Amino acid sequence: MVEKFPALRPSITEHLIRTLPEIKSGKVYRGVLWILGEYVESVNEIVDTFQEVRKVLGEIPILAVEQRLLDETTPTHDDEDKREGDEKKESVTTRPKVLADGTYATETAYSSTASARLEAVQAADKPPLRGRHCPQAYVPS
Repeated sequence: MVEKFPALRPSITEHLIRTLPEIKSGKVYRGVLWILGEYVESVNEIVDTFQEVRKVLGEIPILAVEQRLLDETTPTHDDEDKREGDEKKESVTTRPKVLADGTYATETAYSSTASARLEAVQAADKPPLRGRHCPQAYVPS
């Protein structure tokens, strides 16, 4: 549409810029970025595009933000004195399980505080393309 109707380019690109925060799919986002990169011409639209992309991606660098979130879920120094060695402790859960042949076995699940902290970081509120609901948030191409 953008290629065939040059007169409509500004309105189409403006609409795409406005809808960037609503896009949840990495593939769709990639296509929209390509269209905007090819057909956004005015300086104001370019600035608006960069501002919206920055909002969707969140704080940069991404790894530093994730590390800070992980550090925030780490116990403080006072808590560490109380629970010395908790980081390496694992909780063990066992329960009986019926196997396919009708016999019983014991199923054991291990979990550590480190994995609990990692889950807390993963569950944190993140921008649309970096959140858990976006299965294509990181797809190497």
